[in-house]
Amino acid sequence: MSRSILRALVMAAMVLSIGCGDDGGDRTGEDAGPGDMGPPMPVSCETDVDCPDTYCNPGSLICCLPADPPFEICGDGIDQNCDRMDGSCGDNDGDGVQACRPGENPVGSGCDCDDERADVRPPFGDIAGATEVCDGADNDCNGRADESAACCEGCDSLGENRDRADVCTEAGACVCSTGSGTDPCAEGQTCCSTGCVDVQTDAVNCGFCGAVCTGSSDRCVGGTCGCGDGPPCDLNYECLDGVCQTP
Repeated sequence: MSRSILRALVMAAMVLSIGCGDDGGDRTGEDAGPGDMGPPMPVSCETDVDCPDTYCNPGSLICCLPADPPFEICGDGIDQNCDRMDGSCGDNDGDGVQACRPGENPVGSGCDCDDERADVRPPFGDIAGATEVCDGADNDCNGRADESAACCEGCDSLGENRDRADVCTEAGACVCSTGSGTDPCAEGQTCCSTGCVDVQTDAVNCGFCGAVCTGSSDRCVGGTCGCGDGPPCDLNYECLDGVCQTP
């Protein structure tokens, strides 16, 4: 569809939304006086030159119309005051996550439920949320506080092996959420992001969750990466068929 046709369609839609007449007596159509007019008519544009007091919206090809009186709602993706940016809601704790807008529910929205604490943040992008610790706060902004296996009474039965689970359900059951989701991992296994694993032999969780053996190793034995029957290869070598070789 050509830009001119797209602009015409947008203009037509906006004109219809404003209205061409009025049967309700509030005089917003032809009979309206100077003080009774509705919103100003949209101005079509091709470039910013067509919008001397603002700028041309590249999506709608309509000049950005600032709110009157001016205001800006932070973090909503809309440029209300036409300054070419959406106002920031702030990041007072410097954890890289924007604070929530006034009245915004932090659960599922991705905003920081406590922008004064760097140890409180939701997951964002490929970064996990803050670790839930036993401090009475909702560290990962999921609407629950102290639900980690390390904190909840439901996991007391695991004794020193609380790493077999990662969370207690709202009903109080101790489970590995990445495993069965209904029980803790079996004896000798650890609840990692990849599920229930044996960190003594798992090359992507060697020794502890997330510890990945690199190309200098080909196995995980006793929680330690190695090449063949020996230690990992030195720098500039890689482990091939259990032997350190130059790539």
